[in-house]
Amino acid sequence: MRKKFLFIFAIGVMVMGCNFLVPTQTPAQDDTDTASSNDGVAARLEELGGTVCEENPDFTCVTIQVPLNHFDAANTETLDVVFAVSPATGERFGMFVQAFPGGPGGEGISTGGLSWFSEGILEHYDIVYFDQRGIGLSNPLTCPSAYEADFMDYLNESDQAGEEGYDTPEEQQKAIEDSRKYAEDCVAEMGIDPAKLAFFGTDQVAEDIESFRQAIGDDKFMLYGVSYGTAVAQTYAAAYPDHLSGMVLDGTLDLTLSGENGSLSQEKAFDKVLVTTLEACNADELCSADMGGDAVEVYDKIAKQISEVPLAYEFPLPSGEQVKRTFTFNQWEYNAAYQMYSLGGRMMYLRALAAANRGDFIPMARLAYQNLTVDPATFEYIGDDTFSDTMFLSVLCTDDSFYSGTKEEKIAQTIAAGQASNGTVPRLDGSVYTGLSCAFWPSSPEEVVTAEPLVAEGVTTFVLNATLDPATPFEEGKAVFERLADGYHFYVEGGRHSIYGWGYDCPDKYITDFMVDGKLPTEREMVCEDWGTDVIRAYEPLIKENTGDYANVLETFFAIDSAIQLQPEYFYGYFIEDVAVSCPFGGSFTFGSSDAGEAYTFNNCAYVKDFVLTGSGGYDYETGIMTFDTQVDGAKEGTLVYTNNFTDGAISVTGEYGGETINLSR
Repeated sequence: MRKKFLFIFAIGVMVMGCNFLVPTQTPAQDDTDTASSNDGVAARLEELGGTVCEENPDFTCVTIQVPLNHFDAANTETLDVVFAVSPATGERFGMFVQAFPGGPGGEGISTGGLSWFSEGILEHYDIVYFDQRGIGLSNPLTCPSAYEADFMDYLNESDQAGEEGYDTPEEQQKAIEDSRKYAEDCVAEMGIDPAKLAFFGTDQVAEDIESFRQAIGDDKFMLYGVSYGTAVAQTYAAAYPDHLSGMVLDGTLDLTLSGENGSLSQEKAFDKVLVTTLEACNADELCSADMGGDAVEVYDKIAKQISEVPLAYEFPLPSGEQVKRTFTFNQWEYNAAYQMYSLGGRMMYLRALAAANRGDFIPMARLAYQNLTVDPATFEYIGDDTFSDTMFLSVLCTDDSFYSGTKEEKIAQTIAAGQASNGTVPRLDGSVYTGLSCAFWPSSPEEVVTAEPLVAEGVTTFVLNATLDPATPFEEGKAVFERLADGYHFYVEGGRHSIYGWGYDCPDKYITDFMVDGKLPTEREMVCEDWGTDVIRAYEPLIKENTGDYANVLETFFAIDSAIQLQPEYFYGYFIEDVAVSCPFGGSFTFGSSDAGEAYTFNNCAYVKDFVLTGSGGYDYETGIMTFDTQVDGAKEGTLVYTNNFTDGAISVTGEYGGETINLSR
């Protein structure tokens, strides 16, 4: 089973500032709004049995009972859906409901937060997240064993025909059989009547939001959708435009596309972003130097090699043990796609690609372990506790039709489409093979599903977009905007997947000013120029192997500092539990949380061959200072303390090294 790449990652913080038209009424203060006061909302949450959310204590969780099938009054079966509310801190204008984080399959409550909203929004709006039906706290449906078996089989599968893709009858039959087996095993493991899976699609999720609105008692509210959440938001807006005071669509899907056309659209977008990323490396002096040639050629060379013969490598564990692994083309493609979501992710991928080109495949493997959510020590599947792989496929297959006709005809059309986009050119493909799984999924529509273009008459809608969004292609958001009766389109030239809440005035302050003061932008469509046009985050070169490659011991420490921050386990870490990783030339580095922020341990750790560190360190979040307190062995011996003040950028090292007193700073 091939897994589609439609996900959304964490959102950042917010900043203010921009110019707008003269004020009108705020969206929640029009004549039809019946939003209650802060005290009234608190009382209503208490009436609904609200309690502090265990997974997110900044919010009050309320459970509402909703029909299993909102569209059949004769069906009296119900299920529980959980919403999380953080009430407005001041004069209340209404609710700001988040269809977040994406997927489908992402939990909203455990991953939701407040830090990316402006003070004005927090003052006047209740922030609301929810776990949609079938996910998290809302009647979860899971088949972890079936998914793990299927996913790990996919990751370890290699193409015996010598060309990537299901290009032989044997490979095609195996793909079909794998899809059938997963569907049967997953439904059996869930223990649900297969007929009920049809009631866990996006149309029912939109009705759950309406049930919550009625339970709270507001006439209108603001709605935000991101990534797959834009499908939820658009579906609600199509059904209940009169109950929206405004809407934000961030990383927007075009629901008028069929399942197969949406997949093909996404394949092209991922490929476009990858090629643009590789070309950005060629245009960057440091990156092109590390790559030792044309990054596009480097990618294609390694991809071709792996597609023909999976790459064998040894992965170093913190214990010093080397374990034998194999990197398949499926792992290669999956890993590359996941790194395309953000500018930082693209830069990290280029560094790993440059290292692989030099014969060091470990950085690429480290990235893959993060993206595949497998244990680096055992290569066993770990998964993501905040994401439902089960509901990813179930919702996708319930919502979309992949081709038409009988099951056999749908399968044949899917295989044919997959053949048309196989291999490394386009370099990231395979999403259309989701149609194989949907052909066997019980809730997959028998007839072709079509959606009317969203007009949303009377609903001011902000469509947010980026030209280098791989998961929700720019063209789809543009098409949605052009059909809206009252739409505004803010987009970034370059950029990433989702652009709201990252600390840029555009689009954040346009949305804040509309919600708080009723001010509208002067133009219907504009480029968010404050983002710039970058394709990748500023490239940071690979660490050099020897102390002789650096001007002095301070520069050596700074290179190690940078290498640690750019190690995937640290770069993508959450610093809850201690994580131990092997150092490139032996020993181990351990990091985790501390009372002050982060704690480090070096155990004969060599990021540079002849500069072996043993000692401790940490990062104090309050002062912004990172410290390494170490004994050094190798080319010389000594005792050195290195500090990096992230507040002012100053770095220093003091102590004894090679029999000399060291006191360096810059």
